[in-house]
Amino acid sequence: MIVNKTQFTFSLRAEWNPSDPEVESIWFLFKKAAEKIENDKIRDEADFCADRIYEKLLEARNHYKVVVESGFNSRPSSEIAAVYNSLYNCLWSAYKDRLVNFTRSFGYDIGCIFAGKDYEQQMSGFIRRHPEVGDLKSFIDIQKRNWQDHLRDNRNGNEHDGDFRNKKNVPDFNNQESAKQIFTAVSRTIEMVGITLLSYKLPEYINVILVNNKATVFDRTHRYEVRHALQGTDAKPLFDSPYY
Repeated sequence: MIVNKTQFTFSLRAEWNPSDPEVESIWFLFKKAAEKIENDKIRDEADFCADRIYEKLLEARNHYKVVVESGFNSRPSSEIAAVYNSLYNCLWSAYKDRLVNFTRSFGYDIGCIFAGKDYEQQMSGFIRRHPEVGDLKSFIDIQKRNWQDHLRDNRNGNEHDGDFRNKKNVPDFNNQESAKQIFTAVSRTIEMVGITLLSYKLPEYINVILVNNKATVFDRTHRYEVRHALQGTDAKPLFDSPYY
């Protein structure tokens, strides 16, 4: 088992450079947690949906790698815009579509996060149905204010009429710094929402522990660990690698 695990880790890490986002850490976390679900049908569906999130994050990373290439900014403006649009489309799809399918597979329909004008009403209804996750609204409120609604408006404008003349408050994300910030924000939110909700569906003897609160996909350290109760709940990491 140790040999196979080591080979697996080397194979994955061969796919990226030190500056690339390590989206595998989120994928591995979701897969490791989903395998603890006791209902076979729900477990298989959650596992399948975790792979679908990973697909979109992989796609997003491929576009991000192009964005940070030397000489990228010297390309024709239409090419530059196309790459950024592809990057943000993948990140938005991973969040708005694939994450929703993932949480829905084990009983939490979080489509209310994207409800637009009906957000307050739909989110309040969600919390009434699932009081155990009452903190979700305050967390999403922050995401909406900081980046979610801006990314939504950016995607809508670029995907539909491309007319930003009366949308002066929509930021231009087509630069390398914004690309990294948005990638970080989207992936952290996917990870936190996904694993927090899933933790309520796991057996009582399985704990999800936050061990590196500031970790992002641009670090080489994992944010959460899935542990048996016998391994304790101390917030100090038990493992050096996200592929423990």
